[in-house]
Amino acid sequence: MDTAALAEEKRALRAEIRKRERALDAGRKAEGDASICRALAALPAFAAADVVLAFFGTAREIDTRPFLRRTLALGKTLCLPRCEEARALSLRVVRSLDGDLAPGAFGIPEPRPDCPALAPEEIGFAVIPCVSFDGDGNRLGQGGGYYDRLLPRLRCETACVCRAALVARRVPHGARDAKCSLYLTEAGVVLAPPPAK
Repeated sequence: MDTAALAEEKRALRAEIRKRERALDAGRKAEGDASICRALAALPAFAAADVVLAFFGTAREIDTRPFLRRTLALGKTLCLPRCEEARALSLRVVRSLDGDLAPGAFGIPEPRPDCPALAPEEIGFAVIPCVSFDGDGNRLGQGGGYYDRLLPRLRCETACVCRAALVARRVPHGARDAKCSLYLTEAGVVLAPPPAK
């Protein structure tokens, strides 16, 4: 499939998933998001990590604040992404959700420019956002390619999170679309690599 056709398929699926998301009950969304945060905090990879990368969810994404607070309460180093020029993400250390965040390029709370930066290779566990994913581990992002560029640089387990009602039957994908280690909804881990023998 050529690049233009792939981009169009992704745009159409994003529109469909966003329509589905707007129809979800607010109370159920909040309950599901809390379940996802608990499931993330229960993962062995999270327990083993000293440095955790996550994201501050938009109104359409998972509300990750309980997970972010849990990470800080456990004394782990928390990193959140900051949008930079050339569609790149810098990973910045956040010590407080109250004092270290400010509205960023897309109006999303993100670390202030004076928050210390870490290299992707220093991250011990990462939580990755998406619009949707499918049963083969193909992730549909917002369309900017930020995480497709970041994921190959991470050397840790990566957990992609999505509400169960927004999981797609099939996500169009190309060679540049990066995958995560495991995929999680409020029902728990729905896709993960087989255990090592």
